[in-house]
This record gives sequence, structure tokens and C-alpha cells, in this order.
Amino acid sequence: MLVYVPAMQADKDEARSQLAAATAELEASKQQLAAADTTRSHAEAAVQELQALHDALAAEHAAVQAKVLELEANLAAATAKTAELSEALEAANADLADARAKSAQQASRLAHLESEFEALQEVMGEGEQRDIVGRLLGRISNLQAAAVAAERTRRELHNQMVELRGNIRVFCRVRPHPQSAVKCLAGGTSLALTLDNKEHQFSFDKVFAPGTSQQQVFDSVCELVQSALDGYHVCLFSYGQTGAGKTYTMSGANTPEHQGMMPRAVNQILESVAQLTEQEWQYTLSASCIEVYNNQLRDLLADGAGSRPEAGRITDNNAIKHDSAGGHTTVIGANRLPVTDAASAAALMARASEARACEATAMNAVSSRSHCVFMLYISASHAASNTQLTGSLCLVDLAGSERLDRSMVEDMRKREACSINQSLSALGDVFAALSSKTSHIPYRNSKLTYLLQPCLGGHGKTLMFVHINPEPASAQESLCSLKFAAKVNGCDTAAKGGARRNVTQGVASIQDSEAVSALGKRPATGQTLAAGPKRSKLG
Repeated sequence: MLVYVPAMQADKDEARSQLAAATAELEASKQQLAAADTTRSHAEAAVQELQALHDALAAEHAAVQAKVLELEANLAAATAKTAELSEALEAANADLADARAKSAQQASRLAHLESEFEALQEVMGEGEQRDIVGRLLGRISNLQAAAVAAERTRRELHNQMVELRGNIRVFCRVRPHPQSAVKCLAGGTSLALTLDNKEHQFSFDKVFAPGTSQQQVFDSVCELVQSALDGYHVCLFSYGQTGAGKTYTMSGANTPEHQGMMPRAVNQILESVAQLTEQEWQYTLSASCIEVYNNQLRDLLADGAGSRPEAGRITDNNAIKHDSAGGHTTVIGANRLPVTDAASAAALMARASEARACEATAMNAVSSRSHCVFMLYISASHAASNTQLTGSLCLVDLAGSERLDRSMVEDMRKREACSINQSLSALGDVFAALSSKTSHIPYRNSKLTYLLQPCLGGHGKTLMFVHINPEPASAQESLCSLKFAAKVNGCDTAAKGGARRNVTQGVASIQDSEAVSALGKRPATGQTLAAGPKRSKLG
């Protein structure tokens, strides 16, 4: 047994040594763990501090962002207010300029009257000579009053004549062609179209055979132009297939012989204004020209409209504003330029024509791809009788209806053709509703019909030209156009109250019903008169 004691002692010492080493290692581990706990505590404290800092920065960022949004909103409001104030300033400046011009005009007139009065005092002298001059002045005053009364009577009689012939009239014009499927019948109001060996006859207010001059055509519409001067809303528009001569009738060519209805109508109004000015009437004329392209409005008188298709586009869907009191229809955002003479009117129409959308198709080398509405605004006043008139003349050159299989258009031209046909269909719906005397007239189905509502509805006078291309290849399109025109020919605006004259005398408004004029009655001041009789048509 004693032999093993040293070995056991050695093992025991080794075990003690290992235990001491393990104990030392354990102590070291405990120290490291304590240090780690301390580091972790410090880290957690740092994390909490960083989280608090992050939350503070996030709150500060949110506050800054809210402030930025508030400032942006304030900037937008300030910008809008500035624009509003600028518009108000421009309007005020315009009113001020107008007031100054009127004041200068009145001052000039007063100075002229004072000089005449002084001269008259010198001429009158004393005694019998004064009596003679006094009688002459009284005679002049009576003649002036008689001239005013005669002009009023002329308006009433002219209106009776127009009303008897119809507030919606349809004229048909046949384009010259060496081969014709259309025959104009005797009397000048009927024609016959041959299609598939079947003859279709139509009657209108007037039929213009091929070869009819522009002057002869205008002689038949000039009485409606006079109605615009007398205070009515008047619309002349041309309808028909593409290439049938609509633009030639409305615009014509740059020679006196071939002038269209637009320049002739404006010239007639300017000539009449010059004559009425001698009777102390004061007229103000201004014009806008609106294009309806793909059922979107565009100002053809906008700067750059002739070179940039996007110039003059009106994006406001509520830009068309009608005056419920019978005043002018305006288009917000469109230029309204003064018309002072024939040269300025011709320049405006030429400017608008250059800006209008035209393209070539298989049926027409220069096909109008939009509807063009030239609106002439007429305002007049007569100081002696304290009377104001408000009239308008809309001259409309519609784009031509077309069949896609004949015009052979694609892509953008195809879209244009579809839009043209849709707007013309909407125009047909309006006339169909007028003809059937329904309570709802769908003016808002198209920008075109809504723009023309005052003229097409119960308060205007309308003349439609239906244009026919008599070539046999176009007989089907001609038949469709003639059928549409026949429906329009049966419409009667008198069912909606009759055309209305927009006159103001003193502080009271007079809206003369045609029916009352036809009975030879003078409307009472301040009274709106009732609807008139049904429409009848005379030669």
C-alpha cells in the first residue's frame, strides 16, 4: 500500500493545481461578465438616449414639414390672390380707360354744342329773327323725334317680316359640277336628287342653283344680319358633306366678287353703324373666333394660334357663359377684340382662318377638321331716347360630315372625323328636340351646340345653309344632308317663346317678343312679353 502514496500525492497536487487554475479562470470570467454587464448597461443607456434624440428629431422634422406645407399653401393662396388682383386691376384699368374715353367724347360733344349755341345766339339776334330761328329749332327737334320713331317702326316692321318667314330657315346651295344627280326645280325652293334610279324631292325656304353668285346669296340673308343690329341673337351656319362648298359660302375668296357671307355681313353692319351714328346712335363692335376641335374649344385669335396648335386651347370645361338676361354669350379665356372698320374685321377673319385646323383627305384637299364660330358682339346706345341694344351675329362654318370609307382617313384624321360626326349628330338631336317641342333640349351634349344655344333656342334667329355636292358618287351623302335639312326646316323656335329683342330703356328692360311685334303692339316699359303664335313661312 505504501508503494502508491507518492503517486496519489502527485495526482492530488495536480488536481489542486487544476482547481486553482479553474478558480482563477472563473474569477476572471466573473470579472469579464461584470465588465460586460457594465458595457451593456452603458450601451442600453446610449440606445435610449439615441432613441430619445431620434424621436425628438422626428417630431422636429414633422413640425418643419407641416410648416413647409403651410407655407406652400400660403404661397399658393398669395399667388392666386395676386392673379385675382391683377385681373381686377386690368379690368379696373379697362373700365377707367373706357370711362375716360366716354368722358372725353362727352366733353368734346359738350364743347361742340356750346360753340353751336354761341353761334346760334349770334344768329338769333332780336325780335322776329329770333322767332324764326326758334320755330326752325322746334321743327328740327320734331324731325329728330320723328326719325327716332320711324327707326323704331322700321325695326318692328322688319321683325314682323323676318318672323313671318320663320325664325329657323333653311337654304340649300348646290355646288357646280359637270355631272349632276341633282336637279333644281322651278320656283327656286325645291330640288330633286336621283339615287339608285329613284327620285327624292325636297323643299326649303330657298334653293340656290349652281352658278348663283355670292352677292345673290347674301341678298337673301342680309335681312337677318339687320336683325342682329336691331338687338337679336342671329346665327348663320353652313352644313353639308366635306367638299360641298361650305367654307366658300361663308368665307369666300379674296376678291370683291367672291367674298363670302362673313365679310359681307360684317361690312353691312359697319355701313349701317356709320349711318346710325349720324342719328346719334353709339355702337360698339367686338369679335371672338372660337374653334371647336375634337369637342374642345380653342381661341383662333390667341397669340401664336396660327403657328402652334396648342396655342389658344381653352381647358376650362365651364368656359362658355350665357347671359340669362339676354346679353352676350362669352367664352372665358378667349380674346374679344374691337372691330372698328372693314380692314380690322378682315384682318381678324384672316388671322382666324390661318389658325384653323385643315388637312387633306381622299375627298377634299383642304378639308376643315373643326367647326369655326365667328362671334360678332353688338352693343348700342341712344342718349336722346335713353335706349340700349344688345345683339350678336354668329357666323359658323361647320366641318364637313364624312364617311370613313370614302375619306380614307386614319389615326388622328380618323379621330377628327369621328368627333366631327358626333358633334353634327348632337346638332341634329337639338333640332329634333326643337321640332318635337320636347321639354328638354340637349344643348350640353356638345360644346358646339352649347355655344350656339342662344341662337338655336327660343330667343334667336337661325339660318342654315345645306350644301350639296351634286356628283353621282356623293348622292348618298347628299341624301343624308337633305334629310337632315328637311328636319331642321320643320323646327319652330316660337314654341319656346319666340326670338327676343334685347332692349333697355331707362332703368327697365324690354325683351320684345316677336309675336307682339307681329300684332303691331308696343311693349310696355319694364314688361317681358309672352310667347307668340306658331311659326308660318311666306315666300
